[in-house]
Amino acid sequence: MENVTRTLSETYARVVLPNTVLLALGMGAGAFGNLAVITLYVSRIKDKKGDRYFIPVLASVDCLGCLASGIFYTTDNAFLFVYPSDALCRMLIFLLTFASGFSAHTLLAIALQRYLLICRPFGKQLTLFWRRLSLGVITAVSLGYALPLLGIGGIRHSNSTYLQQTFPSHVCVLSVESSVGTLLYFGLMALLTVANILVTAGLYIPITRAIYRTFSFQKRTNCHKNQEWRSSESRSTQISHVEVQETRVGGQTRAPAVSPKTETVTQKTGSTEQHQEHTHASKRDRVKAKINLMFFIIILVYIVSYLPTLGILIATYALSDFTWLDLSAEGINIWLFCARFLLLNHVINPVIYGYFDLKFRTEFVKLCCGICRRRKEYSVNSQTT
Repeated sequence: MENVTRTLSETYARVVLPNTVLLALGMGAGAFGNLAVITLYVSRIKDKKGDRYFIPVLASVDCLGCLASGIFYTTDNAFLFVYPSDALCRMLIFLLTFASGFSAHTLLAIALQRYLLICRPFGKQLTLFWRRLSLGVITAVSLGYALPLLGIGGIRHSNSTYLQQTFPSHVCVLSVESSVGTLLYFGLMALLTVANILVTAGLYIPITRAIYRTFSFQKRTNCHKNQEWRSSESRSTQISHVEVQETRVGGQTRAPAVSPKTETVTQKTGSTEQHQEHTHASKRDRVKAKINLMFFIIILVYIVSYLPTLGILIATYALSDFTWLDLSAEGINIWLFCARFLLLNHVINPVIYGYFDLKFRTEFVKLCCGICRRRKEYSVNSQTT
């Protein structure tokens, strides 16, 4: 009978191979991207104002989430009915739950920080003390609901049905035994996840309005300033073409006390300086707006990435007579893709940083160029020796 179990497990592994490949690619890309974020934000990018304080922390836990989730999901695909190790099962479930929760709560802290900065700029802010305290609370809460999985999770030895065959299986699950306590525990976890999403989204509703108003105001101000600068340039050009008329006073001919040419140069200089100051101010405003938009996209991706997974969980408990293993090969892959869509939350953030944060993009290019240059120098030196 064990041979049947192993054969069906191998058959299942071939069916979900597309999902396994996607998971491996996502795990590799996410781990590399988050390691790059940690390296650059810690060693090369200075954060005097504290706007990027949570980014290295988020990248660290996202890196852990990529590795833990990727390893767990790929091993689950490869050994669904014959999971190789109970200890590995418990540890991976604990790590992915802790990383997902820590990441979600950190995004809530980021949303609170952006809300205070944008919507309450003259009120109390998240100082360094409160940011550190929030990380301590997040760590305690995440450990609080992840640690029980080390005890209740593991390999369940029971019978499974696949391809219309019933056979003994050894499946890695979140809870080995079903009880009222475990149902209450997972219900509270689900409520906490939904509450975290709702509060985060609620904080970003006024932030979104403020960002929209900022972009609209900047656009109107830029148009108005550019029109003033162009009209000033036009007036200066007209004055420069006016002929200097000599005036005869007391039988003598002399030029006016103030030369129109000198006045024109002064007007042009003042106009140029004002335009340069306006350009620098606009650049600073655009950088701030981009950072705000970057965090908005990160929060939006977090919310979107959790929705398919929550939908799958609800469907699993709501449809008592439904078994996803009875689906077709395409249906199983789609089901698993939606169930594990939250992995996107750990993978995509480095891409968002690279698109919106000019400092990160510049330092990343410098790092890659430095690595390539050192490799070329090492290759040349090895050839000469």
